[in-house]
Amino acid sequence: MIIESRGLLADGLHAIGGPHLPAYLLIGETPVLFDAGMTFMGPAYRKDLQALLGDVGKLCCLYLTHAHFDHCGAGPYLKRNIPGLKIGAHRLAAETLRKTSAVELIRSLSRDCEELYRDRVGREDISFDSLDVDIPLEDEAEVDPGGGLAFRVIATPGHTRDSVCYYIPRLKALITGEAVGVFDRNFTIQPEFLASYRDYVASLEKLLPLDLDLIMMSHYYTLTGEDARGYVARSLERTKVFRERIERYLDACGGDRDAVVRRIHREDYLDTAANLQEERPYLINLQAKVRAVAEGK
Repeated sequence: MIIESRGLLADGLHAIGGPHLPAYLLIGETPVLFDAGMTFMGPAYRKDLQALLGDVGKLCCLYLTHAHFDHCGAGPYLKRNIPGLKIGAHRLAAETLRKTSAVELIRSLSRDCEELYRDRVGREDISFDSLDVDIPLEDEAEVDPGGGLAFRVIATPGHTRDSVCYYIPRLKALITGEAVGVFDRNFTIQPEFLASYRDYVASLEKLLPLDLDLIMMSHYYTLTGEDARGYVARSLERTKVFRERIERYLDACGGDRDAVVRRIHREDYLDTAANLQEERPYLINLQAKVRAVAEGK
């Protein structure tokens, strides 16, 4: 089944904030949160945390899937408003978040949405000033928040160099970021190999053997049952098909990457209106995917 990422998903596991930009709260003996959407979502996450925990100060850690503006944007807000909150992410995410250029891009992309949703946050300071990673993570690290809800870090580079997924064995649940792609409005899987096609495929193959009953996607949806169990294989196939499409278009356009981007943008974004992403980040991502194929990454 494909359901919206909203409310209680499994014992001890909640989606908060809203399906567009869900964060996933795992309530063991020590509550932890996965991902933190865009900057303007900070107050909504805090409100939901207060409702579920009674005291937001009980949240000890925020674990990021990767250092993109729509996954770490509200991190600084939460850190300012929850004393002692620690940030966990892959060590490469820590490096990224120390770069002035990366922080400026996060701020720039965030401002586009902050203006649209200003009425949601009022006078609250939702700015992305900086975000230090307190807990650098490596592949296969295990974290135990108690209550039988230990989880495993799985490095899944390809979408970004720093992408990780989190697997909770007791729930057979996988928190994916965009390492496994995203759905469009027609529930067609859109691959997201921005950093490396080869690494992205290898990461999907790495996830194939997992025993899954739940897949928490980065935006909008959670998959359960058979839909969860078959999803990674379907995503892998869609990824290969999309690469082949880019290759055909590159051949047809004489290697002109910009022409390929314009063609796919028209076909998948302008003509069908199926894509759920804002146009500016969509184009940035599409350019990266065409580049990855063209350069054989």
